[in-house]
Amino acid sequence: MLRGHIALSLVVFPAETTGFVLDAFARQYLWEAGLDYRHGTGHGVGAALNVHEGPQSISPRFGNPTGLRPGMVLSNEPGYYKDGGFGIRIENLQFIVEADTPYRFGDKPFLKFEVLTHIPIQKKLIDFTMLTAVEVRWLNEYHQAVWDKVSPRVQDDEVKAWLKEATKPVEVRTVVVV
Repeated sequence: MLRGHIALSLVVFPAETTGFVLDAFARQYLWEAGLDYRHGTGHGVGAALNVHEGPQSISPRFGNPTGLRPGMVLSNEPGYYKDGGFGIRIENLQFIVEADTPYRFGDKPFLKFEVLTHIPIQKKLIDFTMLTAVEVRWLNEYHQAVWDKVSPRVQDDEVKAWLKEATKPVEVRTVVVV
């Protein structure tokens, strides 16, 4: 799930791309193992504060023609559920902004996601031998952003020490080359 979460966080895409197209980025690593999940990867979050507020979504369901645009908020929540066993999901919210790309094919802007939710990802649950250098860099940058945004608001020294440890950069010597 983490690799899919990161892949969706890093994707750059043309404006008005539908969430249907982006869904495969989050599922690709589970698919390589012959696994999948039965829920959408992301849903809209909007002004009325409904849990699943569209029309935007990131889902394998082909029927949603809504193109993604700057300012839209969506969840990023790939997961895996073993029938009768367990479930795991990494989830946060992100919003769409214009990406700074060297070209603008067809004079169309390209977009990317920026993180809204800043909570550490539990490192003791990560098999770092499965991550690429790019994915480790994303994790370290994400945790640095969590520290930068959250630590100034933390008053309790014990909680701040926990947050410092939870967001400490990781060094991985051997990473998967893809």
